[in-house]
Amino acid sequence: MSFAQEKITEDNITTMPGVGGQVLSPKADKIVYTLSKINPETKVAGSELILHDLATGKKVTLAMHANDPKWSPDGNKIAFRSTIAKVSGIYVLNLSDKTAPKLVAKVANSNHFLGHSASKNYAWSPDGKSIAFISADTTTGNKDLDPNSPKVIDRILYKSRTWYSDNMLTRLYVADVATGAVKNLTDDKFDSHSLTWSPDSKQIAFISNHTADPDNNYNNDIFIVDVADAKLKQITTTPGTEHSPEWSPNGKYLIYPATIRERNTKDSPPEDMKLYLYELATGKVKCLTTELDERLSGATWADDSKSFYFGFPKNGKRVIYKGSIDNTVITPVIDKEASVGGLSIAGNKIAFTMSNVSSPNEIYLTSNNGKTITQLTSEATDWLKGKTISKTESFWFKSFDGVKVQGFISYPANVTAGGKLPVIHRIHGGPHGAFGYSFTDMNEILTAKGYAVISINPRGSTGYGQKFSDGTYQAWGGGDFQDLMKGMDYALEKYTFLDKDRLGVTGGSYGGFMTNWVVTQTNRYKAAVTSASVSNLISFYGTSIYPDLIETEFGGMPWDNYALLWHFSPMAHIKNVKTPTLIIHGENDMDVPITQAEEFFIGLKKLGVPAKFIRYPNEGHGFTQPKNRLHNTKQLLSWFDQYLQ
Repeated sequence: MSFAQEKITEDNITTMPGVGGQVLSPKADKIVYTLSKINPETKVAGSELILHDLATGKKVTLAMHANDPKWSPDGNKIAFRSTIAKVSGIYVLNLSDKTAPKLVAKVANSNHFLGHSASKNYAWSPDGKSIAFISADTTTGNKDLDPNSPKVIDRILYKSRTWYSDNMLTRLYVADVATGAVKNLTDDKFDSHSLTWSPDSKQIAFISNHTADPDNNYNNDIFIVDVADAKLKQITTTPGTEHSPEWSPNGKYLIYPATIRERNTKDSPPEDMKLYLYELATGKVKCLTTELDERLSGATWADDSKSFYFGFPKNGKRVIYKGSIDNTVITPVIDKEASVGGLSIAGNKIAFTMSNVSSPNEIYLTSNNGKTITQLTSEATDWLKGKTISKTESFWFKSFDGVKVQGFISYPANVTAGGKLPVIHRIHGGPHGAFGYSFTDMNEILTAKGYAVISINPRGSTGYGQKFSDGTYQAWGGGDFQDLMKGMDYALEKYTFLDKDRLGVTGGSYGGFMTNWVVTQTNRYKAAVTSASVSNLISFYGTSIYPDLIETEFGGMPWDNYALLWHFSPMAHIKNVKTPTLIIHGENDMDVPITQAEEFFIGLKKLGVPAKFIRYPNEGHGFTQPKNRLHNTKQLLSWFDQYLQ
C-alpha cells in the first residue's frame, strides 16, 4: 500500500520546528539547546530549553520561553535569557535542585542600531562567581518616543531599524550571581558590546567606538576593562573595524575578525574580514589568515590556546576549518555541500548545526574533527517525513567577461517528461549575501506549486573571494545584472523543462533593488515581486539608517557622485518597465524606508504598468509576525499564479 506524499505549503511550513543555540557542558557530557515552535492556535512563536544527556540520550525540557543558554564553568548551572512575570533578564537554573530559575540581572534593550555584527551578549566569569552582560542604560536617551510628540534631532543615527532611536547607551555590566549586585563598568558616553572574559576573571575585553562622532564612521576598536576598578584601556587603534574578540584559555591572546579599509558600513560591507591575533604581553598583532581569500566572521578557541576553529562561506557552502597561531596551516574540519554554524567546543567535542538542500538545521556532534559526525536532533527532519521536497543542484557558467559564476536550481521531484515549468528567478539580498546548500522554505513552497526556482550568486556575493565580493563597487546593476541574465540564459538552455516564456523575478532588500533594476532593463520577465526594495539611490542615502552603505559601495558622498547614483537607480529607467509588479514593504522599515517603495509604485501607476502595493504595519526590514509572513507569501504566490500559471 502506498500513501500520497504531502506537499509543503505556505500554511504548513509554519509548523516546522527549529533547533539552535546549542552549548556543550564543560565536561562535554551534556548539551543544552533551544527548540523553537509556533503555536498553531495563537500563531505566536516560542522556544523551549532542552537538556540532552549525551551518554543516555535522555532529553528534558528545562524551561519555556527561554533562549541563549550558557553553562556555568562547573557545569552545575545554566543561565538563559527569558521574560518571567514580565521581567526580562538573565536567569540561572540550578540543575542540582528543583527550585525555580533565579533572576540574576534585569536586561534593558535599546533599539539604537550598532551594526549587524554587534553582539549584545552575556557570559559567565571563568570562576563562576559573576555574569557580565550588555544592557541599555535606562538613565540615558529619550524618555518619550510618543509618535505625537515633537522630536528634536541632533545626530546622524537618529533612527533605529523600525522606529526612532531611543538614544539609550549600551553599557557593560557585571552581576554577582550570589547576591545579584550589579556594577557598571563603562560609565561613559560610548556604546559597548561584544564582550569576552579573561580566564582569570579579572578583565573583560569588548568592542566600542570612541571616536569624536561614532555616528559618522564605523571605527570600532577593542578595549579592556578591569573588573575591580573599571580602569579602561584601548588596545587597537586601526582605521578599520574590529569585531567579536575571544580571549584564549591561557590568557595570552585575543583573536578577532577585522577589516582594514577606512570606509566601511554597518550593513553589508564589500570587504571580507580576516582573523587577527593580539598578544597581550607585547601588543603585537598579526593576521592569521593572510593567504585565505575568504570572508571570515569570528573564531572559537580550542582548549590548547594554540588552535582555533572558524567558519566561512565557500562556493555556496558554509564550512568549518581549523587554524593554528604558530603557523599558516589551515585544515578543513567540515567541508560538505551543506551550511554549518553555531560552534560549541568542549574538550575534543564540537557541537554545531548543519543544513543541506534537503534537510533543515539539526544539531550534530563530532569528537574527531569531522571524521565521524553524529546527528543529535531530528526535529525538523521528522517533520519532513512523508512530505515531498524539491530536487536541488548547483551549476556553474561563464559570464559575459569569462568570470565563473555559481547558480542553483530547485524543481519539483516529479517533473513530467516533455513538460514545461514556469520559472521564478530569486535574487538574494546584500549585495554581499549568497544562496547555497541549505534548506530554503520559499523554494519548497514554490516548487510544491509547480514552479522551478533559479538562484544565482552574481558578483558581489560572498564565498568567492575578495575580487568577486568587490564586483558591485560603484555599479549596482552592472556586472551583477549581467551575471544574473547570463545565468538565466544558461539555465534555460541546460534544463529543457524550463519555460522561457513564463519567467518571474523576485527578491528582497538588495534583491528587491535588483528586481526593480531587472524590470527596467528587460521585459523578459512576465511578473515581478519586489520586497523591501531600493528604487532611488540618492533619496535612499538620506533616509536609511545606512548612509555609510552608499558611501562605501559608491566611494564617497552622493553630492559628489550624483550622476553615477542616478544612473544606477531604477527610478531613472522606470519608463522602460512593462512587467506587472507587486511591491511589498514594511511600514516601519528604516533599513530601506517605505518611501523607496512609494516612489516606484507611483511611477509604475503613472505609466500604466500593472502594479499593486502592499504595506505591512508594525513590520520592519524582515517580517516578525507569523500572520504577516503568511499573508506576504500568499500574495506572492497569487501574483505569480496570475501571470505565469
